[in-house]
Amino acid sequence: MQALQGCYVLVLDHQSEDTEQLQSLLRRLRCSCVVINTAEQLLNVATKAVPYLVIVGGDQQMWSPGLVEQLHWVKGAYRSTILALTDHHAPSWLPQEENPGFDGFLVKPLSSDVLSSVIESARVRHNYAVCPEAV
Repeated sequence: MQALQGCYVLVLDHQSEDTEQLQSLLRRLRCSCVVINTAEQLLNVATKAVPYLVIVGGDQQMWSPGLVEQLHWVKGAYRSTILALTDHHAPSWLPQEENPGFDGFLVKPLSSDVLSSVIESARVRHNYAVCPEAV
């Protein structure tokens, strides 16, 4: 398992067992993680520390137009990767025209290897977007 010190992940979800498991995996990877519960907190938290990765939990009925708009802003302004977290037995695969702008989906249960790979990809994507010659 690769340590990813210095990475920052923002999780938007209500405190649940899934969120606690995700936080545990992130701690083992030595990633900073902030969990927020509302779309209103998203911009406030993201502007203080730019996340490489934003993970959105919950089902698609909980993704309000305001949340989607804020996610688009964070993605555009900070080049963050936005992923939805979904259950393995009920993945929320959406037709492309209905996708609210997610870069992809993470399917529970997550492994450290998968999460590490996703975070590293998000970090490289972010760094390339911000400073292409540094990658």
